[in-house]
Amino acid sequence: MPEQDELKLPGFIAESEVLPAAKNLGLRLLALLIGLGLLLGLAVAGGTAMLTTIWPTGDGLCDATAAPCSDVTIEQIAAFSAIDLPSTAEVEDAQYARVENTGLLYATVIVAAGDPDPLRSGGSYRVSPSLSWASEVDVLMLDNLVLYEGVESVTGPGFEAASGQRADGRTVIFIRVTRAI
Repeated sequence: MPEQDELKLPGFIAESEVLPAAKNLGLRLLALLIGLGLLLGLAVAGGTAMLTTIWPTGDGLCDATAAPCSDVTIEQIAAFSAIDLPSTAEVEDAQYARVENTGLLYATVIVAAGDPDPLRSGGSYRVSPSLSWASEVDVLMLDNLVLYEGVESVTGPGFEAASGQRADGRTVIFIRVTRAI
């Protein structure tokens, strides 16, 4: 009697009739891994694109690859610092630099006479009891000097500012922002 690999009983289905032969199992597994890698890559790229639209980058600012630069507009300072600066404000001094994936902005902005101080209205900043660089502003003898730090749930860490009034009544805002770009 010949040897049988499968037992065939009436009313039962043989294993070979149910399961297909395992062909190219290695190629299928490779295709699955490549597909999962592509999905993960798309998810990361989509997340990066989403964060880029939420956070402004330093791309619109001057090219600070060689050294800090001072060619920064009031609109760029407002976007980078998350301070709603009026368009009538003047940039007295500004330095922007990029170190790897971190943007550094130090700016002094003068608000036009009669315009309100945008930091005092709240929003992205709250009053801070102290800042490491507050002594730099103390020597200027400004009236009503107030120190601010960014509300971390809105701006993230690294957002600091101070504002006060000069003798002529105009508001001076000092901005120090260190943030990921």
